[in-house]
Amino acid sequence: MTRKSKTGFRWCAGTLTVLLLGLLFAGCFTAQEKRLEKGHLNLVYRDNFSAGPDIRDLRLQHPIDITREEVQDHLLSLRYQELSLLGKRRYVFSKGSVREINPLLTKALNRMRPDKILYYEVDTPRGTTAGSVFRAGGQIHWRFDSIKGARFSGQYSAFPGWRDSNWRLVPKDGQRYGQSKGVFGKSIQENWIIASLHLPVKSERNLRKRSSLDPSPKRPATRTPRHSQPKPSSPSDSEELEKRLQFLKDLRNKNLIDDQEYKRKRKELLDQHI
Repeated sequence: MTRKSKTGFRWCAGTLTVLLLGLLFAGCFTAQEKRLEKGHLNLVYRDNFSAGPDIRDLRLQHPIDITREEVQDHLLSLRYQELSLLGKRRYVFSKGSVREINPLLTKALNRMRPDKILYYEVDTPRGTTAGSVFRAGGQIHWRFDSIKGARFSGQYSAFPGWRDSNWRLVPKDGQRYGQSKGVFGKSIQENWIIASLHLPVKSERNLRKRSSLDPSPKRPATRTPRHSQPKPSSPSDSEELEKRLQFLKDLRNKNLIDDQEYKRKRKELLDQHI
């Protein structure tokens, strides 16, 4: 083997080794992802570098010291707008979903490691709502990949004002859009909301009223009093019962109804009067 061919062989072997090690490390990182599942909610802690350069360059502040009431207020306040001719503004999470996901989501945020972000998936009747949440710069970040099955496909566009999606988030008091660095400078990301950890204005929605998606409350079964006595029938009622029974009997004798129908009707009359 010539010297030149040996050099080429070593270069190919080195390249192949690097690729194999890369695949091995990628498999290890994937296997380390711990998925928490409860009801319609799936949670995964992921390394911040896997979320793209916009998040990788941020200095994360974890764990997030936040109460269940504060998380609930964030979830109830997040809104989006459909980008159609008659597009409406809607809430990202229904009241029923907030009730279900809030306890586990709050617990997960309070246990986050400094180098992790929290990825979430919420199954809804219309499709999956998915994204990531983390804290940086003293504020909480909500970034959505999809809302109710509709993906935000323009989230990494390098062109300012370019939209390739059918929805966008709508900031309220204490909220603003996140920004992405691109070739032409920073661009607003309409699927990314940055909010104060403690929202200055609470959501106008509340969880006192039950959602239509929640199971209806059980009603106590009505009980018949033990000592209740059937109301005695008056003489006029007895006469009326006899007339109806005789009329029913005449119908059977004239073959206008069969025996089965006669017995069923007779039982109904007796049940009503006795």
